[in-house]
Amino acid sequence: MPLVAENGMDWMYANCSTTAQRGALDWWKKFRDATKPVFEELYESVATGKESQRSIDSNSQPDYREKLNAELAELRDSELWQAGKTVRSLRPENQPAEKELEA
Repeated sequence: MPLVAENGMDWMYANCSTTAQRGALDWWKKFRDATKPVFEELYESVATGKESQRSIDSNSQPDYREKLNAELAELRDSELWQAGKTVRSLRPENQPAEKELEA
């Protein structure tokens, strides 16, 4: 995301296909409305210290690493993360060089 970080989302949208632009225009308000309550709950949880306390409590358990690894595996094995892994593997920079293919 370096280009987005450098140039902003407006630059990204201006450089997308018109199909992607149309989709962003048609769906952004629905996604904003759907996620707003989740972000408000998250911000409240951070502001009240609930998130910090959960980390402190979880990380203080003797078996925290095993439990953490199990939770991370569930996330890693989710359909969304597996799709991302597959897409990243198809990027040109992740393909073998031609010399490697000839060998």
